[in-house]
Amino acid sequence: MNKRTLIIAIVVVFAAIGIVLASNKRELDAKKVVVDRSKMSVAVAVAKVTLQQIEGSLQLPATLEPGKQADISASAAGKITSLNIQLGSRVGAGQQVGSVDIRQQQLGARDAEEALAKAQRDYQLAKELFEGNAGTAQSVKDAQHNIDAARIRVQQSGRQVSDGAIKSPISGIITAKNAEAGEYANPGATLATVADIYNLKAVVFVSEKDVYQLKPGFNATIGADVLPGRTFAGKVTYVAPVGDENHNYRVELAVNNKAAELKAGTYIKVNFDLGQDFTALQMPKMALVEGTKNPYVYVVNGDKAAMRKITVGRELGEYIEVLGGLQEGDEVVTSGQINLTNGSPITKTGK
Repeated sequence: MNKRTLIIAIVVVFAAIGIVLASNKRELDAKKVVVDRSKMSVAVAVAKVTLQQIEGSLQLPATLEPGKQADISASAAGKITSLNIQLGSRVGAGQQVGSVDIRQQQLGARDAEEALAKAQRDYQLAKELFEGNAGTAQSVKDAQHNIDAARIRVQQSGRQVSDGAIKSPISGIITAKNAEAGEYANPGATLATVADIYNLKAVVFVSEKDVYQLKPGFNATIGADVLPGRTFAGKVTYVAPVGDENHNYRVELAVNNKAAELKAGTYIKVNFDLGQDFTALQMPKMALVEGTKNPYVYVVNGDKAAMRKITVGRELGEYIEVLGGLQEGDEVVTSGQINLTNGSPITKTGK
């Protein structure tokens, strides 16, 4: 190959490389073009705000809890000599259900009683000597002090003996057993759990709008899906004076369960009769963007979505009462809000 041919070959190679690089640059520049999505239409589902007849009752979910629940424990340390309970055992308040080994405490109590008897004898002798001018007033005083100290030791040792009894603090049913006879018990350690399932408790959280109509003594009706057609009586026992960050207030109800038809842990519905039925605006709760704490929705405005702050009231199942910010017939976005901003173009896909 002569020199001229070599030069031409080199030029051709560099020209080809230049063409490839230029082509790649055009492709890269094309990828860098920012697509303006602000004008792209977002597919959304919508629903209308409607005026509906609302029942003058308030239904809220709750879970039944034991009216009381407490741990059974030993007051004294020692080996458990008996624990006469099983799961499901019914016990009364203050009933002894077991004991710990208190032989040492019993010996101490016997010694304390003997010490008291001796102190009383010594006092009597000191008194007789003083009355016969053979003793001093200080001896009588010291003997009386010894009696007082001995009585305190008798009381203390008596409590230590009584602490050997394991007792149930409340009436109810044994729902847990954590120890057996022969094991060692430490003071305060939980040996069993007892729950009052004959007087149950329901806890609901009521909105600010409704809570002012409730007070202790207010009656309610309790229903459970597992017992269709059955209702039970409930009565408000506590209304929280302070609400949570969502302006909901804790309300507790007592539920009579003397027949033990209900079980603690059962999902229930609590119905409050708040008066006559009324008419109100409502919309699907799915339309809320920030929930009830900071409620706003996207309203259909022609072919665009307009963000609007609203005021909501009570929850009505899958719907929520609208107190302000919307009118009957307004269309609100119920699906697709995550892709919206104020003024976004939209395409309705359903109602």
